[in-house]
Amino acid sequence: MWARVTSIGLMGMEGYRVNVEVGTYVGNDSFKIVGLPDTAVKESKERIIAALRSLGYVLSGNKIIINLSPADQKKMGSLFDLSMAIALLVSLHELEVIIPENTGFLGALSLDGSVQTVEGLLPAVLAAQKLGLQRLYIPVDDHFPTLDIEGLDIVYISSLKEVIGHLTGLWVPPILKKK
Repeated sequence: MWARVTSIGLMGMEGYRVNVEVGTYVGNDSFKIVGLPDTAVKESKERIIAALRSLGYVLSGNKIIINLSPADQKKMGSLFDLSMAIALLVSLHELEVIIPENTGFLGALSLDGSVQTVEGLLPAVLAAQKLGLQRLYIPVDDHFPTLDIEGLDIVYISSLKEVIGHLTGLWVPPILKKK
């Protein structure tokens, strides 16, 4: 099975759409990330596996391939962790939801499943609006202003569990006051 969700990549201060495609197949345990990932993106494999295990998901017995498209653009940083984890859960049928193409995910995963802020978050959020995304999941950060961007519904989350809960309708985020 395969799944695709949207994220944002950065080239300097400019953002571009990244399609995070995940294919899962029954077979020998393997996990590959392709699409010109840098070292931080390649290491996300370990963060994703640990975060999913902390929530009780089992990945053994699967061959997993993650493609970050466009393949000719260098992908840098840990901002793709959340999008890769969500697409992986959809691909494995562990998350039975349809995620619209205009919904994006940004954030680094900790081993316990919490979602951490990433460098370049503000340019990525502004790029998401410019690219026509309508909903964006980003980490809560006390040092980051609460944003009100026309046409973009921003869902502030602190964990992978909250994202899953919101996507399935089991959790509603608290209303955050603007700073």
